[in-house]
Amino acid sequence: MNTSNEVFDLAIIGGGIAGAAIARDAALRGLSVILFEKNTFGSGTSSKSSKLIHGGLRYLELAWFAFKKGEFKEAWKNVCFVLSSLRESVILERIAPDLVKPMPLLVPIYKNEGQHIFAVSLGSFFYGLLAIVLGNSRFPKLLWSKQSVLKVLPNLNPKDLVGGVIIWDHVTNDQSLVEETMRSAARHGAKTFEHTFVKTYTYHAEDQVYALAVEGDGKTELFQARKVVNASGPWVDKVRSQADEKKGNLIVPVAGSHITLQKFVNHSVILRAQDKRVFFVINVGDVSRVGTTERIYSDPDTLEPLEEEIEYLLGALERYFPAQKFAAEDILSKDAGIRPLAKPKGKVDPHGISREHEIHIGPTGVMHILGVKLTDHRRAAEDIMNRISREIKREKPSVKLKTSTHQIPLKN
Repeated sequence: MNTSNEVFDLAIIGGGIAGAAIARDAALRGLSVILFEKNTFGSGTSSKSSKLIHGGLRYLELAWFAFKKGEFKEAWKNVCFVLSSLRESVILERIAPDLVKPMPLLVPIYKNEGQHIFAVSLGSFFYGLLAIVLGNSRFPKLLWSKQSVLKVLPNLNPKDLVGGVIIWDHVTNDQSLVEETMRSAARHGAKTFEHTFVKTYTYHAEDQVYALAVEGDGKTELFQARKVVNASGPWVDKVRSQADEKKGNLIVPVAGSHITLQKFVNHSVILRAQDKRVFFVINVGDVSRVGTTERIYSDPDTLEPLEEEIEYLLGALERYFPAQKFAAEDILSKDAGIRPLAKPKGKVDPHGISREHEIHIGPTGVMHILGVKLTDHRRAAEDIMNRISREIKREKPSVKLKTSTHQIPLKN
């Protein structure tokens, strides 16, 4: 087994959006960085999203429900999540305008879906106000009648339709966002490798370094680093078990599926399925991406969309577009990814689990980053690098303590 003589400041396991963002932030701060991805960059959950960078309008709804129940801490947590997500949307549009583009989203309001047009309009108004305060100049458009909604989306089901609202979020090419972030990290000095599988890692206390056994091209090599971040997303607990530090799971693996159809609406839209779950129809070029579903599934290496998930999405579409005849043969593609949500204390329905990222410190000091969303990947990387850079600076004074990822364009 060959051993690399270089001791890196930071080794990152995982080449999805979280790993790429951490590598970029670390390299810009002056750390020596090496990253390993067992497949190809962005090949996991990061490329199987709804293609949205969004502030999370539904979390304002959750905040309101929590407030009405007297759960003020929970309500404030959801408001803060919306604020941070809206801020990140503005930052990402600024640093990557070719990849993160503003998109209007129609939210139709139906009489029998438990929503009132004034409540939704007020929530959307507040959402837009928050966005403007954080730097987004686009304000929601209120549609006070059925006719005004159908002018925007003529093929929408008119039965019980009472109005709607158009909000602004952002659409992105998630795979390209990962790749461009990784290229930026490499331009600033990070060494990034695909098809390299981290078999295990071991901490050597006497030298205060980690040794990572990495398999690639049919051979195993040892790499050394002062700090290790496990940013492998759905594989977080698998990586931990390979290093014999697993004691219980850190994540709840919530799988979700999408289907892609030929574009059939002239406007992207937020809808509710039969079980009241929110789902999206997002226009990307000449196709419409529809999703997502929600179920627990623990093995990301064998995940595939289920037939019942496909039927669920097609059935949900037929409720809103009854003139369309959706069939399995109309599906251009389908995919599934796992959202690696941080495991809460106690039993919680997947829909109610917090989407905020968390950092867990392992017994030897390895940092496991959990629950990173496409929208907040830059902020999650900043959070973890704020911790690491303070420690590395003791040995390497040139390291910068503050991030610059919110300022430097992604193309740089």
